[in-house]
Order: sequence, then C-alpha cells, then structure tokens
Amino acid sequence: MARSRTAPGRPAGLPRIVAYDDGVDRDELRGRVDELASQPDRMRRRLVALGALTARLAPHGIEPILVGGCALEVYTDGGYTTGDVDLALASTPEVDRAFADLGFTKRGRFWIRPELDLLFEAPAPAGLPGETAPRTELDVDGLRVVVLGVEDLLIDRLRGWVHWKSDEDGRWAARLATLYVRKLDWDYLRSRVAGDAGETAALERLDRATR
Repeated sequence: MARSRTAPGRPAGLPRIVAYDDGVDRDELRGRVDELASQPDRMRRRLVALGALTARLAPHGIEPILVGGCALEVYTDGGYTTGDVDLALASTPEVDRAFADLGFTKRGRFWIRPELDLLFEAPAPAGLPGETAPRTELDVDGLRVVVLGVEDLLIDRLRGWVHWKSDEDGRWAARLATLYVRKLDWDYLRSRVAGDAGETAALERLDRATR
C-alpha cells in the first residue's frame, strides 16, 4: 500500500521528541497509532498499528509476522473477516515494552486498544515456518508490515481441511490457490507436504482444479 499522507508537524512550543538510543522515535510511532482514531478503515488501522510495532521492535531484531485469519483477510482483500490480529511473536520484555509504548494494555494473551478496535494476539505458534520461508512485505503508509507467505497460509488451511475435516478451511485453501495460481511456488508447497499422503493428495487436487 502506498503512503497516502505524511505525519502532521508538531505544534509549536512542544518539547523536542526524544528518540531511543537505537534511533527509534517512540513518540512518533505512538502518534501514528493514536491518529488511527480518525481512520475508518479497520484493516488499515490494524496494519498501520502493526507497522508501528514492527518499527519499534526492529532494533531488537524482533519481527512480528502477521498470521492466521487476519493474514487470510489481507490475501483475500476482505473476502474473509476476523475479529482479532494473530501475530507470530515471542513473549519477551522488549515486546511488552513495545506494545505498552504504543498505548496497548495486556489482557491475558491479548494486547488491546479498545477505542481503536484493535485486538492483537501475540503468541508464537508452534510449527511456524522458518526464516527461509516465503514472506510478503507490505508498505502501509510508509511502515513495513510482514505477512506470512501465501504458500504457508494455504498449507495451514489445507491441513485444517485434511486433518480436521474442515470444509471451510478447504474452501479457503481453494480460494487462495485460485487467486494466486500464477504466483504460488508449487515446488515449495510440495516440499511442505512431502511425507504426508493426505496433504499431498489434497494439494494435487488443488493444483488440478486451478489448471
């Protein structure tokens, strides 16, 4: 997403913004999130807030990755909708400070800003693909957001279809295969299901259906 506007200038008379020693300006990032109160688009609110979190954590080498239903919502351009934002993100003191700096309050495994309708769930899902897995990077109003690759998202839905007999997961796996058939790395997909006959058969079924 292209940058649509620049952050407003600071009113005269306010003290100079003090940056972290690592160069991250927490006041500016907090301001970017606070400004979302006037943003009517729910997905843009989520992505800008996630971009601010990503920038805040970057000096620590910690990268939040958007996964789950919200990632599916991104890839289907709102065809799928979900109420919360799932992040692949470890629980560390740096993560806690970053969320708090952006005005979030922790409730159990969730970080919330109710007035902005923002609800982030920040576990570190078991079995998340490694650092070499495909990712999608978005520019959202000048902020970087990292989304789990469409291939791994498709595999996640395919496994729900195969192992949990979830017809809904099957429909979304098929939808992703149809939408991204010319962009999918089918060799990578096959490597992810190798060794599981049911998953392999389901993937080949999707492949045939999109030809």
